[in-house]
Amino acid sequence: MKSFLATLAICASASASAQVVFETGNDNGFFAPFNAANAAAVKYGDSGWLGGPASPPVPLGQITLRLATFGSATPGTTDIEFTLNNGDPSGLVFGNGAVLYSTVVTGVELPAAFGTEATFFDLVIPLPTVYTTGGYNNVGWSVKCRNYSYGGSFGFQVGTCTAQTTGYYTNNASFFNGSSWSLFAFGPDTCLNIAQYSVMIERAACRADLDGNGSVDGADLGLLLGAWGPAAGNAADLNGDGVVNGADLGLLLGAWGTCP
Repeated sequence: MKSFLATLAICASASASAQVVFETGNDNGFFAPFNAANAAAVKYGDSGWLGGPASPPVPLGQITLRLATFGSATPGTTDIEFTLNNGDPSGLVFGNGAVLYSTVVTGVELPAAFGTEATFFDLVIPLPTVYTTGGYNNVGWSVKCRNYSYGGSFGFQVGTCTAQTTGYYTNNASFFNGSSWSLFAFGPDTCLNIAQYSVMIERAACRADLDGNGSVDGADLGLLLGAWGPAAGNAADLNGDGVVNGADLGLLLGAWGTCP
């Protein structure tokens, strides 16, 4: 796929759930750049912003990456090194690219994809109430693979400018080749060829309210203690590190009382 550097564009927010602060849909297929030959070295990222110029910081609760596999009749796995940034991870667009949060999601299942058809799937990554920096509230993210074990390629679902439903976007995605960052788009058209990865970012809810009764109390403490230990994907893993432990207990106790 030939890449072109495109100019910057923005898209105003449309109606969406009050909890969703940034969302790009998928109306333009997929881009699957990771494969066994390059996955250990390269990163791909994208960015946008939530509002501003004088908006307060926004607490973020989770990001959903809308992903794709292609070209393998058998499933596989990879670990995903994920970063959330203040603007594009390259530092070449809005924001300075400073890391707001990073994690490694282990054992991500890469589904089989048959023939010329891609397989689409979502990966939800909890964010331990990460705050944007205020102002425009720049956000960016990048993905790198570790322990890649898949016979085909892997990447992102993508959208055009009309797929941006909440927040503001940049035309250019970013690419790290192992030593330096650059920006790219899929062609010169600033709506149809933008490199726009499909994601959804949600505002932090009252994460420690595990039973959903509107307050953090003894019932939630009991649920957290009952999940103690390795617990990837469990709601009691409040900081999203794959284990329920003292760090999560501290977050729960710090949120004790009625949810805001």
